[in-house]
This record gives sequence, structure tokens and C-alpha cells, in this order.
Amino acid sequence: MTAPAQPKKIVAPTVSQINAEFVTQLACKYWAPHIKKKSPFDIKVIEDIYEKEIVKSRFAIRKIMLLEFSQYLENYLWMNYSPEVSSKAYLMSICCMVNEKFRENVPAWETFKKKPDDFPFFFKCILKAALAETDGEFSLHEQTVLLLFLDHCFNSLEVDLIRSQVQQLISLPMWMGLQPARLELELKKTPKLRKFWNLIKKNDEKMDPEAREQAYQERRFLSQLIQKFISVLKSVPLSEPVTMDKVHYCERFIELMIDLEALLPTRRWFNTILDDSHLLVHCYLSNLVRREEDGHLFSQLLDMLKFYTGFEINDQTGNALTENEMTTIHYDRITSLQRAAFAHFPELYDFALSNVAEVDTRESLIKFFGPLSSNTLHQVASYLCLLPTLPKGEDTTFDKEFLLELLVSRHERRISQIQQLNQMPLYPTEKIIWDENIVPTEYYSGEGCLALPKLNLQFLTLHDYLLRNFNLFRLESTYEIRQDIEDSVSRMKPWQSEYGGVVFGGWARMAQPIVAFTVVEVAKPSIGENWPTRVRADVSIHLNVRDHIRDEWEGLRKHDVCFLITVRPTKPYGTKFDRRRPFVEQVGLVYVRGCEVQGMLDDKGRVIEDGPEPRPNLRGESRTFRVFLDPNQYQQDMTNTIQNGAEDVYETFNIIMRRKPKENNFKVVGPPGTGKTDVAVQIISNIYHNFPEQRTLIVTHSNQALNQLFEKIMALDIDERHLLRLGHGEEELETEKDFSRYGRVNYVLARRIELLEEVKRLQKSLGVPGDASYTCETAGYFFLYQVMSRWEEYISKVKNKGNTLPDVTEVSTFFPFHEYFANAPQPIFKGRSYEEDMEIAEGCFRHIKKIFTQLEEFRASELLRSGLDRSKYLLVKEAKIIAMTCTHAALKRHDLVKLGFKYDNILMEEAAQILEIETFIPLLLQNPQDGFSRLKRWIMIGDHHQLPPVIKNMAFQKYSNMEQSLFTRFVRVGVPTVDLDAQGRARASLCNLYNWRYKNLGNLPHVQLLPEFSTANAGLLYDFQLINVEDFQGVGESEPNPYFYQNLGEAEYVVALFMYMCLLGYPADKISILTTYNGQKHLIRDIINRRCGSNPLIGRPNKVTTVDRFQGQQNDYILLSLVRTRAVGHLRDVRRLVVAMSRARLGLYIFARVSLFQNCFELTPAFSQLTARPLHLHIIPTEPFPTSRKNGERPSHEVQIIKNMPQMANFVYNMYMHLIQTTHHYHQTLLQLPPAMLEEGEEVQSQETELETEEEATPAQADIVPSLTDTSSSQETSASQTETIPSHTGDSSSSEAIPTESEITATVAEPVAVPVENNTPQDATSAPRETK
Repeated sequence: MTAPAQPKKIVAPTVSQINAEFVTQLACKYWAPHIKKKSPFDIKVIEDIYEKEIVKSRFAIRKIMLLEFSQYLENYLWMNYSPEVSSKAYLMSICCMVNEKFRENVPAWETFKKKPDDFPFFFKCILKAALAETDGEFSLHEQTVLLLFLDHCFNSLEVDLIRSQVQQLISLPMWMGLQPARLELELKKTPKLRKFWNLIKKNDEKMDPEAREQAYQERRFLSQLIQKFISVLKSVPLSEPVTMDKVHYCERFIELMIDLEALLPTRRWFNTILDDSHLLVHCYLSNLVRREEDGHLFSQLLDMLKFYTGFEINDQTGNALTENEMTTIHYDRITSLQRAAFAHFPELYDFALSNVAEVDTRESLIKFFGPLSSNTLHQVASYLCLLPTLPKGEDTTFDKEFLLELLVSRHERRISQIQQLNQMPLYPTEKIIWDENIVPTEYYSGEGCLALPKLNLQFLTLHDYLLRNFNLFRLESTYEIRQDIEDSVSRMKPWQSEYGGVVFGGWARMAQPIVAFTVVEVAKPSIGENWPTRVRADVSIHLNVRDHIRDEWEGLRKHDVCFLITVRPTKPYGTKFDRRRPFVEQVGLVYVRGCEVQGMLDDKGRVIEDGPEPRPNLRGESRTFRVFLDPNQYQQDMTNTIQNGAEDVYETFNIIMRRKPKENNFKVVGPPGTGKTDVAVQIISNIYHNFPEQRTLIVTHSNQALNQLFEKIMALDIDERHLLRLGHGEEELETEKDFSRYGRVNYVLARRIELLEEVKRLQKSLGVPGDASYTCETAGYFFLYQVMSRWEEYISKVKNKGNTLPDVTEVSTFFPFHEYFANAPQPIFKGRSYEEDMEIAEGCFRHIKKIFTQLEEFRASELLRSGLDRSKYLLVKEAKIIAMTCTHAALKRHDLVKLGFKYDNILMEEAAQILEIETFIPLLLQNPQDGFSRLKRWIMIGDHHQLPPVIKNMAFQKYSNMEQSLFTRFVRVGVPTVDLDAQGRARASLCNLYNWRYKNLGNLPHVQLLPEFSTANAGLLYDFQLINVEDFQGVGESEPNPYFYQNLGEAEYVVALFMYMCLLGYPADKISILTTYNGQKHLIRDIINRRCGSNPLIGRPNKVTTVDRFQGQQNDYILLSLVRTRAVGHLRDVRRLVVAMSRARLGLYIFARVSLFQNCFELTPAFSQLTARPLHLHIIPTEPFPTSRKNGERPSHEVQIIKNMPQMANFVYNMYMHLIQTTHHYHQTLLQLPPAMLEEGEEVQSQETELETEEEATPAQADIVPSLTDTSSSQETSASQTETIPSHTGDSSSSEAIPTESEITATVAEPVAVPVENNTPQDATSAPRETK
């Protein structure tokens, strides 16, 4: 098995290349947004660009990318389009731009909405061009572009402008394209349609001839397009060379057909047209299918189309068909064929009189119909209304092969979709993992089509919805599994030993060599199945590793997934591994099989169960795990071994690999800073208090988000015994309390003892003999017979009698629990009024009653003896608010359903970041009650304008739209939402950078009123600023590994500004550094470690991370590096821009190549505000933190302009040195003062001790403060940098050790890029969505 060569990545042009392009020169003359004096519109410009730049380059993506990025569509093409200037070049240019926008995943139709009047004419021109002869005005390549444009239109039905044009092509009148006999048959099937059909004919008669002809053309468009495709398909030869234009046209056409079939609004009438055209039969008999290399993708697409044409749904009603209904349809077709055969074809009597089960297989049908002549087959098909009637005396024009396949494929028995699913293996094998056609490479550019399902606005049925999501989720997981296997196995360095075996020259944290593997159980199949119900095996490994890695292996939990791998390397010992060459052949990988951990075995061979009890300490380094194998895969492998003599896969495994544990009705749409989490917490609180008997399930996509939400819930007045946090992330909660299952069990047991002590004290105070506090049960009896009786007697004495109020002193006199409440503030009763004292008495009794109520709830813990049983009871009965990630819900679904887990409400926080299938799983954690779901409320909270779910594989993200969350889809289809419309996080000026993305997003009052929002940022002239960063030492962005982007100039600049702020007195933990790529994140972290990581004067920022990782978080000051200098990259996704701009509360400072980002159309609303301010950093170095200056006021101190990164680095160095000297001089002066001048001698002593400690502990400053020693940099440093800077002992330095001047070394390290090894960060081989 060999892995195919990986496709090349499309390299984006640099800014200098863009500026040198002919297109850019034209843009600067005619349509660039930053040019004020533009030349008038000239149609010849469009013709020249199309012919010279697009057609001549064969529609090169690089050229089209340049045009689209220059805002060619928005500012020139559509703005000037009209029927008078419409031409072939004009139409094709617009289609190319729209297709490119879809490829880049940016909004495509906004421009057309602004000028909608000419769109109908434009669309009709596209339809006409799509039907043109391929050897005429439009080439096949151009018509492929038109097909792609039409496909995008059909997939954009939520856009009113598009839907108004498309629905004319796919409504009932399109049945004009059916042959008359088939039309009559369909109208007879559904009688109400005949009424509509007659109405359509009447309306047509009223139309004028020209309009009627136009309507007829639109109605027949798809029928004619199918016929045109069939003619192109038939022109493909079997063995002679074929142009790839033909192949790509055919692939794109089938993709369009799949999309029309997979959407309910388009499928309803189109499916009959497609069936009447017999497209599938033509395709399966075509030469293209038989061409193995050229037709491989076409064949895969064809299988998808076949699946959807026969999908289990009623096209008219949209209802899913059951297995019985599908069987009935199949039997009706066969019996119709048998009746026709019996009545008109004597040679088919045997077929007509046979049992259906005997004749509905492909082999039987070919046996009966194969001997018939072509004319007879045509006549049979015409009786079934599949073909026009064959005139008498004439021969059919169809091939016999076509006629036979038409009848056989229509009537053969099909396996149900559920049956197919149940027989599928669960885990991917080596054949799937390294098949580029199934799991596309990370370099997918968005150009070609793929045989993958798409997630769009609607789905055919629930089954279709789950199936598409399941397939994509499985393939995305397979892509990640491939990365993990390649990383782990290559680290183990498998080589061939001298004796032909395997020797491992390296080691991997996530993989271990297998010492022994044994299948220990193969259970019998269930009735009606041919695969075992259960297959278990034991895997033994030798853990001669560090303690923390051994703990990780021993910490494998039930349901964790591992992979069993067989390698047979052919390379001799010591051979180096080349990551650029195919992985499989290098390591000699043969087999991969998945398994699920049941548990680790103890010394006696028993599985160690999870529980509160401590795990046994096992001796030695040998460990054995019991795992469940996939029964379907095992059955297939054993069948292959027995029938074909293949080797037994399960005797060959020599590596086991584990993976990291992953711990993810009405909707609330909340922009950044509007308090979505607070709203979620308040909703939970309201449900808890108003419906105390109901149980609420909280689900988020990440542990971090779940913990943030859970910590806020803990602060509310919710009894902590009702809170439960499931999953791996519980230990990260910032609390000393344990909210895990076993932590809650321990809490219940401890609380039970506390309450029984209270019962004992109450019993003693009442003078009741016996041991009422022995158990919860005895306490219950004590309450019933001793406490309640006394309370009822008391109430009878003090309650109102007639019209006279009882004496107020009686309330206190008769109160039976005085002694018990002796430890409460005295006196208990004030004696001021009867009502007040009675309220106090009832409050006291409520306190007592609550003790016994809780004990009654804890009673089960006495009856259940094991910690496991107690934890299950807690989960199923006791807990009212249960929190988990969607990943945990998926892993534990089977166990939760089996336990009888129940809940009434689901709240999903960050719902826009959860995959569709992950959103759906938490709804299925309980069985229905009496056929109805117990679920009463489903609350989804999120922001679809921020980042979507993380999809690592670009093909699934771009082509299949897998990143669309259910939340986003609901918003797209118009489900009503509750919108939060006021933010309280950021200054109003910062909010303006992103509020344009939301409807009416305003500010909460405190944003204008609180001093922190009205005060300026000390030492900085502006509260936000875009700082232009040019190449440093001739280099802008670099890419040491695929998509691992770095920019040294920006990284050094960001760190220098961070140090400057800390030296002014800003608390380091109030500053976070963000970037848009993982490569830059690692580079900045390395520079922080070298420059200031161990320096107490500066410290470390709160976070150095990516924008994607920081979603949902905030900080006062954000320093943002955009990294890219060649192409905008994924920041062009406006959702990422919104997240980046909305993280800061008080200050945002962005470092970027301004010339690149300012011309990006999608970023214009934000960057127009950013570029309105100076593009060089403006600082006020003599203004200490905090300042009294109001935001927007002119400073009283001198403003200094920093023009580049070297200048800033040297400035910070000088500032730091001056601060050290000043501080050191201050301490020397202090030490020289006589003791009499100090009020307390101890103070001097403590300071001397501090200083001595500082001198011993402070490291060399070479790696602490950046400085540029080259002459060019020092020349650029302005003279004003050496001005006197006042010493400052702000928050960051007042209580820390201060380095002395003598410790500063003479030479200081120059900023350099810290090299990142290929195998250091796992992101080095990650997908283009680099910020994951």
C-alpha cells in the first residue's frame, strides 16, 4: 500500500507581486477604493482583463484571487453592469468573482443586493450560456465555471434575490420536460396535482407569446441541461486521450445534480425529471466510469447521486419512508413489471408467475430479460412509462445494454440504509486513513469538487441529517487519527533488525510496543446478525518510562479509544525518516485497527473499575489492558482469512497508540461583551428556583467554557449538593470543593454526618432519650414523632383565636426549641409585635425542617454501600444541575441511557462553536417516557458572528461546510432569536470596531460612567492603534512548516510594547498578547522567555495565545499580531476579525502590514477606523501609570513617535537601564543615611537584606532586555530616547526584587527568531485553520 503524492499548496502572491501586476495597475486607475480620482467606466477594460488575465492563464486561481481581492466585483463589475453592456466576458468575469468568493468562504451576494434590478436579466443570460454548444462561443471550461456558479445559486436559497430566480427553474411547471406518458402517470398518482397543472396551463394561455416562450425555456432548462451533459459524456472515449476539461465538466455536473437531489425544495419536482432522463443509467454505462484514473472521482460522485435518487423519502410530502413503505414501493414496481409481462409478453410468463423474492435480484432479472431483443425491451420499458412508445415497424434507437440496465437497476432489490449503517466498521483502517480520495489532504485549495456530503440549510430527513454529519465527523476524526499515527510511529523510529524483525530506535509518549496480544472472548452473534456481539482482547505493554507518562497510560479510562498498529519496516537500523516522503512505505505500516479500552487488569487478571476507592498499586513495569475490538471489522477480517487465506491481522500487532482525551427551542444571540454567560447563569437560576423538581443539563464545547459557566453558578444561591460536574476538566475548576461524581458522594457523606450531629443536639435539647441520630431513617422517625408533634402543639397555642390577637409574649414562652437555638444571636424574639415574632418562629422551624429534608435525600447513601452505586444514584436522582462537555456526552451516552439518566432542560453555552452532530447527541441522553420526550426546554446561547467549530481538514471545512453549527443554521433559516443589544465590556470607541457586524449593538451605561472607561491609557496617546510593521532584516512572514506562520519583526515589536507598558507600571496580568497563527504564538512565547520572563520588573503577560483560543475571554489591554505579509489569510473570515477586535476592554494595539490589510473588502469597516489614526506608534514615556488624563484629551507630556521596531526595542532598553540606575541610586542614598534619621532601624535592615537577595538571585540581563547593537538600528534611534525618565515604582515593581546596575552585562542579545523544531509543536503539521 502506497500513499499518493500530496497536491501542491497554492502560494498567495506577495504585496510586491500584487503591486507589480497588470491587474493592480488597472485597479489603481479604475476601481481601487483608496483612489479618489478614478477613470470613467470602460467596457474594454473588462474584455481585456478577461482575455489577457483569465482565459490566457486558463482561469489560474492566482489571477482570479488578485482580481477578487482588489474589489473588482464590488467596485467595477456589478456597479456598472446593465443589459446594454452585457457580454460574454462580462458574464464570465462576474461568475469567476462569485465562485472565488465562495472558494474563499466570504459573503458573495451582498454586492448584488445593493443593486438588485439587473440581476434577473443577468441570470437569464447565464442560463442561456449554460445551454450553448460546447464548440460554440462558450468553451467547455467556461461552461464548467457557469455550472459552479449555478450550483452556488441553488445552495443559496435563503437569499431572497437568488431564490426569486431559482424557484422558476425547480417548481411544478418544470414537469413540462417529462415525456407525456410519464407526466400522465405522475398526475394520476397524486390527484391534487392535476388541479394545479390545469391552473398552470390556463395561466400560460393568458401570457403573451414572448413571455410564454421565455417561461417555457426556464421550465425546460434543467431537462435540456441534462441532455446536453449526456451528449458530452458520450463523447468521452474509452482508451484514447481525453481532455481534463471534459472530465471536470462531468464531475461538476454530477455535483450539481447531487446538490439538487439533497435539498428538499429543489428535489420535490426535480427528482422525477432526473428519473425520467435515466441519467444514472447513462452514466454507469459511460466510458468515463471505465477509465480507472480519470473516472475515479466521477464514479464516487455517481455513487452519491445514486444514493440520493433512491433516498427513503416521499418527494411530495417530504415525509421519511419506513422500511415497510420502501418494501411496498419495491413490490409495487416488481408486480407492475410482472403484470405488463403477463399481459403483453408471452416469453416472460415464467417471470410473471414467479415469487417476487425469486426474481428481484440483479442476477435473476438479467437471466429473464437478457435473452430479449432490444425492441422487446423498449416495449417493456414503454409499458412502464419509462420510454416513449416505439412506433410499429421501427427499431429502437437505444442500445440493448442501456435498455437492460434501465429495467434491471430500477427493479433490483436494495439493502436498506439502516442495514448498511449497522454493517459498517466503527473505526477506520489503513485503507481508509491514507486514501486521499476519502480523506483529502490538508492542502485542499477549494478548486475541485470532492465526493463528500455537504451541510447546508436543509436536509431531506432526520436520517439524512445524521448520516451526513456522521460521515463527515468520522472522516474528520480519521484525518486527525492519521496525523496522530504518523507523529507517534515516526517518533518510535521502527527499523528492520538484523534478523528481519522490528526494532524501535526511538520512543513516543502516546505509543508503546506491544509485548503480547491475545483475543480472549468472541461472543455469539445476536439473532439475525452475522457478526459477534462482543470481541475482547488483552494487550500487554512494558512501561519503562517516566512516572508522569506511566500515570497517563495507567489513567486510560473506560471508553477511551486506542489503535493497534502493525509495522514491518524494510529500512535498516539508523535510517533517517523524511517527512516529505510518503509515511506508509517508510515505516512499513501494514495494518491499523481501532479498539475501546474496558480497563487495566490487576495482579489477579480482573478489570480495575473506576470508583472513589484508590486504585491498587501494581508492582513492576508490565501492564495489561482489556480492550473491546470492533465486531464488524473482526468478522470481515476473519472472513477474509478463512475464505481467501489471508494472514490473521490479530496476530501481527506490534504497536498500541493512545490519543489525547478530548474535553465540547430558543436561542440567545449575544455579541461580544453582552453577558451571554451571565444570561445563561440567570436562566439556570430561574429554572432551579421556579421548577425545583426539574433537572437541567448544561453542555459546552470545551472544558474552559464549561468551567467559566460552572464557577458563576457556584456563586449563586444554589444548594451545592444539587451541582454535578462530569468529565476530565473538573479538576481545573478554581475551587477547593470537588464537584465530580465521587467528590459529590464524599460531600454527601460528610454533610450527612454534620446533619446527624445537629439532630443529636436537637434531641438532647428536647430531652428525648435514645439514639435518634444513628441513621437518616431514625432521624426521620424522630422528626415525625418528636419534632412535628411539638411544633403542631406550639402552633395550636399561639395561633389566632377568634378576633383577638394572642399575647406577643406567648410566641416566645411556648417556643419549644429555645435550647437548640441557644447558639443563635440572643434574644431570638424581639417582643415588638406578634407578626414579627411569629415570622421568626416559622423561620426557625424551616431551618430545622430543612435538616430533615436533606437527610431524607441522603438516606439512599446509607442503603447503597459502594461508592459506584452512590455516584450513580447521585447522577440519576440527586443532582439538579449537571454540567458536561459535548465530547463527554458522546463518550458516555450509552452508559447514561442505561442508568436511566433524565433531564428536563438543556442549556448549550457557546452553541455557535459546537458541531451539528455534537449539538444533537446531548438531546439523546435519555429514553422517551411513554413515547414522548421528557425534554421541556432547549436553550442555545452563542454568537454566529464569532468563530465556528474547529475543523482541521480544509476540504471538510470549505467544501462540505462542516464548520456550520446548528445554531448558525437555525439563524440562517430565520428561526426567531432573542438578541442581546448592549455590551458592557469595552470602551465605546473599541466597540465601534466590531459593532457594525450586529444590529443596533449599543453600550451599557457603565461604559460611559465608570472612571476606568473614561481615563486614558497611560503612556499611550490612543486607546486603539494600528501599527504598521515593515520587513525586519528583509523578511516579513516566514513559514518553517506548512501553515506555521511567523513574523519576527511583529513578534519583537509586540514584546517591546509589552515591556514598555510594564515599565510604566501596567500590571502584567492585565495585558494579553494574541496572534492569528500558532507559529507566531510560539515565537512570541520564546521571545518573552528570553527578554523578560524571569524579570520581576516586567513579568509575563496574562496570556500569549491565538485569537481562536481566546474566544470567550477578555483582558484590559490586548496586543495583537496579524503576522501575514503575503496574503490576508484566514483573518479574511469576518468572524475571526470580530473575535480579534472584541477581546480588549480598555486598549487594543494591532501590529500588521497595513498595505495588505487595508484593501481587503471584508475588513473595510474595521480597518477604515484603524487607518484613520496614525500608523506609527505614539507613546508618552514620561506619563506614569495610572494617569489622570481623560481619554481623548491632549497630554501635558511630550508625545514621541516610534517609526519602527528597532527604534522601539532600543528605546525600551534605554528606559529599562535608566530605571535600574535611578532605583539603584535611590537605594544607595537610603543606605547611607544615619540610623537616627530613620524612624525604625528594622526597616533599614530589611531593605539591606532584600538588596542582598536581589544581587544573588537576579540573572544576567542579556536575555532580559532587548537591544539592537547594529549600526543601522542605533542610527534610527532618536535622540529623545535618552531623555530623563522618572523612576517609577508601580504595581509591577513595588514589592519585587530590583536588579542592580552592576549586574547588567555590556552586550545585550539582538532580537532573533527562535527556531522551532519540526516535531516540537503538534501544530507544525496541523491544518490551515492554524489557530486551533
